[in-house]
Amino acid sequence: MEASGQENAGGRGATAPPATDPGPAGDGHPLTTLRLPGLTALTGRAHRPDGTGPPAEDIWRAVLSPAELQRAAAYRLATDRRQFQHARWLLRTTLSRLAPVAPRDWEFTVSPHGKPAIHPRFGSDIEFSLSHSGGLCLIALTRGRPVGADIQHCAALGGPESVGRLVRNSLAPPERAGLAHLTGRRRRDAVVQLWTLKEAYAKAVGLGLRLPFGEIAFRPGGPTGIALRPTARVPDPGRWDCYAPPAPEGFCMALCTARPAAGR
Repeated sequence: MEASGQENAGGRGATAPPATDPGPAGDGHPLTTLRLPGLTALTGRAHRPDGTGPPAEDIWRAVLSPAELQRAAAYRLATDRRQFQHARWLLRTTLSRLAPVAPRDWEFTVSPHGKPAIHPRFGSDIEFSLSHSGGLCLIALTRGRPVGADIQHCAALGGPESVGRLVRNSLAPPERAGLAHLTGRRRRDAVVQLWTLKEAYAKAVGLGLRLPFGEIAFRPGGPTGIALRPTARVPDPGRWDCYAPPAPEGFCMALCTARPAAGR
C-alpha cells in the first residue's frame, strides 16, 4: 500500500472531494454539509482550536435532555462541555429538519455495545453517527443503512512515541508497511487517518472499540478510493463504502456506510 497521494488509504486525497455546502448553523456557528452517495455529513465548530470563540451554550442547552445536561455539567473543561453540547444540539436540530419532531423531543436508545439510535417509538429509518474532537463536531446520517463517523484532532495524538504506540497496537501489518517511509507530521497524520477509518467502520458495525483495530485493514481501491481488506473481522468488505473526505487543517475524518441491499 502506498502511503501518499491519491493511493494513500491513510492520508489526504484518498477520495474525490465531496459536494460541500457552507451554511449558517442557526446558533452563530457555521456548518459545512458534505453529500456523498446515500450519506449526508455535517461538521460544525463549537470553538476555535485555541479554545476561544463565542459560546452559544444557552442555545445548545435549550434543546438538550436532562440526562444530556447532566453529562455536560460533568465535564471539567469548558471547551469539552461546549463541544459535547454543540454536538448534541447539532444532532437534535438536524434530525428535526428531517422529521416533524421538535429538537428537544427526540429520544434515543443505546445498544449493549454503546451504539446510539433514535428510539423505536418514533418509527424513523434515520440512522446516525456522531463524533467530536478539538472543538469540531461531525454527524453523519443515512436512511435505513448502518453508518459510522469519526473526526480526530491530529495534534491530540502527541509526539512520535504516541504515534509509534498507535502504529504497533492498532494498524495491521500491510498498513504498517505502507507507512514505513513516512516521517514526522506526514506519518502522524497518515496514522490518524487510518485510525479514523477504523473508528468509523467499528461504529458502523456497532462494536466500537471492542473491535480489534489491528485486525481491520484498509487498502487503496474500490469506488471511493479506499477499500477494506477481507479479514476474519471483516468477512464482507464489499458491503461497505468508506470515505476519507477533506477535513479542516489539522484534522482527519472518516465516514463508513453499508451499501444498499440487493434489490433496493
